[in-house]
Amino acid sequence: MIDRRGTLALLGAAPLFSAAPTLATPARADPQALTIATTLGRVQGAAQGDIRLFTGIPFGRAARFAAPRPAPRWQGVLAATEPAHVAPQSANPSMTGTMSEDCLQLNIWAPSTPGPHPVLVYIHGGGNEGGWSGEAPTAGDRFARDGVVCVTVNYRLGALGFLETGALLGPAYRGSGNNGLRDQLLALRWVQANIAAFGGDPRRVTIAGESAGGKNVGSLMGLPAADGLYAQAAMFSGGGETVHTMAEAEAFARVYAEKLGGQNRLLTASMAEILAAQHQARTSWPRNFPFRPVVDGALMPMVPLERMRSGKAPGVPLLIGSNADEGRMFLPADRADQPLSPQAISNAAMAQIADLDRGYAQAFPDLSAAQRHWRLLTAEEYGMPCLRIALAHAGRGASVFRYRLTYPAPGGPFKGYTPHVLDVPFTFDHVTVPAFARFFGTSAADQPMADRMHAAMVSFVAQGRPVAAGLPDWGRFDTAGRATMVLDHQSALVADPDRAERLLWGL
Repeated sequence: MIDRRGTLALLGAAPLFSAAPTLATPARADPQALTIATTLGRVQGAAQGDIRLFTGIPFGRAARFAAPRPAPRWQGVLAATEPAHVAPQSANPSMTGTMSEDCLQLNIWAPSTPGPHPVLVYIHGGGNEGGWSGEAPTAGDRFARDGVVCVTVNYRLGALGFLETGALLGPAYRGSGNNGLRDQLLALRWVQANIAAFGGDPRRVTIAGESAGGKNVGSLMGLPAADGLYAQAAMFSGGGETVHTMAEAEAFARVYAEKLGGQNRLLTASMAEILAAQHQARTSWPRNFPFRPVVDGALMPMVPLERMRSGKAPGVPLLIGSNADEGRMFLPADRADQPLSPQAISNAAMAQIADLDRGYAQAFPDLSAAQRHWRLLTAEEYGMPCLRIALAHAGRGASVFRYRLTYPAPGGPFKGYTPHVLDVPFTFDHVTVPAFARFFGTSAADQPMADRMHAAMVSFVAQGRPVAAGLPDWGRFDTAGRATMVLDHQSALVADPDRAERLLWGL
């Protein structure tokens, strides 16, 4: 089974610093200036073409398992031209930044024209155990080219970002299971305070993420502390329910501490030991995605999905959807016909999975056992969580635009299917990045689809509605018609396209 942590690592993605154009322009200032004053000190970026890139800007610092604080001020001019530090994770040859617990840094691309421009803040995926703000497939150069300031952020991963240590280390550490989200909050506060200097409009910030990043966007919508820090949201293969109760979080922390050699080692273990224990704890935990946020009653008062259903989450415009065959990336063909294991499931109870398996067999008799399991796993992890959010958010009257990507990978191991991550090269307009070209078979022949999907995202960030040449009118999703844009070679707005499947899930 391919691990969700390392999907982009699996693709062999090259770092953005070797290839991507760059960014930034201060609003109400010289749009050609490469030295920008921030609240923490001055930074100097590099021009590439007609955009600019500022990399590795520190926005926070944090001691192990402690809440983040703003980064200390610096004297002089910081050279924002080196790769951002990488949050500690398993080895990934695509990451050229220094791996360090001091990893709270971000990158900015911006147009060279005067602002204020809309802003996209992108949260990377990787199962909350992997990923980096400097991955070439999610470089923001094409957004900057099209008038959007794009920010990619690091946050602490694995045990350092999502392990609830309060019961092990004492009350001062209660809430550490949400430190990864606290890092993202701090980055959003930095954006509010500083993005105007780079030509961005702090009143028009869209938060977006894919996979674990999409789930983190859902979690941010569940945090009262994040209200007002964003004006729109986009979730690609995300959700709003993959969270721990406090009891679950503390139980997992005990498992982790045992694998580490005892709770007395939490603050002193080396990075290598921390990572080794992560692997051991994850593989022994009877659930997928164990490094997840926590409903702690403080930062996160309730399950994010329930906050949306209650109408307490901000009613911001939302773009949300998933891919048709996401589960194929995580369930190998030689095991797909076997019963699904608990470690493949993130949200549903195993008794429900058994009932659903029988229901899928009756509803889709032409599917083989393997095909049925791929479809069920896709729905459990991504499709139904995204649909639940769309229904909850639209039900309170917010603007929701839903999609389903069915465009088949033109080559590689998933040729003919629409697996996890295939939306990324189209959204970021990077179909010819070698990583994607090798793994999905994408090439210049797929550029028309990238043109449409990227333009739709630019339109959503800029004006709150996805519009693009070559796409039909993208009507709002509501709880009655359930209009969904099916994105393919020939895209179409379809009413309730997954009715037969969603009814099995009670939606």
